[in-house]
Amino acid sequence: MIYSLKLIFLLIIYFNQAYSNELVNLRFGSNGEKNRIVLDLIEDASFDHKVYSKKIDIIFKKPIKISKNFKTLNNLQSITYDKKSNNLQLNFNKTIFSTNIYLLKKKKNVHSRIVIDYSLKKKKRKTVIIDPGHGGKDSGAVGIFKNLEKNITLKVGILLKERFEKNTNYRVVLTRKKDIFLKLRSRTKIAKENNADIFISLHADYNRNRRARGISLYTLSERASDKEAAALARRENRSDLIDGIDLSDETSEVTSILLDLTKRDTLNQSSLLVKFLINSFKNDLNLLQRTHRSAGFAVLKSLNIPSVLLEMGYLSNKKDSRLLITEKYQRKLADKIVSAVINYFDWQDKNNE
Repeated sequence: MIYSLKLIFLLIIYFNQAYSNELVNLRFGSNGEKNRIVLDLIEDASFDHKVYSKKIDIIFKKPIKISKNFKTLNNLQSITYDKKSNNLQLNFNKTIFSTNIYLLKKKKNVHSRIVIDYSLKKKKRKTVIIDPGHGGKDSGAVGIFKNLEKNITLKVGILLKERFEKNTNYRVVLTRKKDIFLKLRSRTKIAKENNADIFISLHADYNRNRRARGISLYTLSERASDKEAAALARRENRSDLIDGIDLSDETSEVTSILLDLTKRDTLNQSSLLVKFLINSFKNDLNLLQRTHRSAGFAVLKSLNIPSVLLEMGYLSNKKDSRLLITEKYQRKLADKIVSAVINYFDWQDKNNE
């Protein structure tokens, strides 16, 4: 009898824990060409998602409870939930485009929210160049736990490609897909040959001040915004010397490129992209003070392509170094970058109509 009661008690606890989260509301909205569906949950939830031409799968890491039938509106035809796979399926009666799916954590709000933005109008496919910094004999920074910058940048780069490929509106090209050495000029050449819409170079630096930590973003400038930015640019640009090439010797070519790159529109677009990235990062990730900086990075000198160098953190700092080697943090960072890039292009399309 006592054993039976214990078993029942354990089953009750298990059932409550298994279904501790619940989908309580489904809301709809639209703003011009963009449509929005909001899923209200009692608690924050971890999930993956897959986007098809007329279907979206939200795959929860843990079971959720759905105790009522939700009405469908606009282009949403039906909603189903498979308890075995924890898959919430949204079926549409028209082909969907420009999908952006993200979580707004509960914090001070009553509910946690999964936001699904989409459009019914197909947009021009954007080409995003992701440049995992360093590689091969150029290891980049070596962390305090002996983790190498070149490995971290490649892992995040591959994750970004996977994330972007869930959305058919984006084509992603990696400057390197494996551990190989790549000259700086080769990286920018890849961007030009692929008619890139934006260029993002991934890095994780080392700082003599081990207390320094956080994400920073750099855009091109003929003059560095501070001494630290100038020193960082010199270190990054020097990587070509490993292969016997010094960019500073090519005065005529670099001067010509700089004249083109200092076009106001390109630099403004680079700074705008930085703003979207900062907005995406600021609530959940640690940012360096004066997050947006500028310096003369050779890798940012791509003709007429908005370019950003993203320092994901400092390998000289214990907290940053530990985070940067974890898959959970890498995935979180990748999701934030993808969200920022989608919002940047949405803003661009809206304001260029």
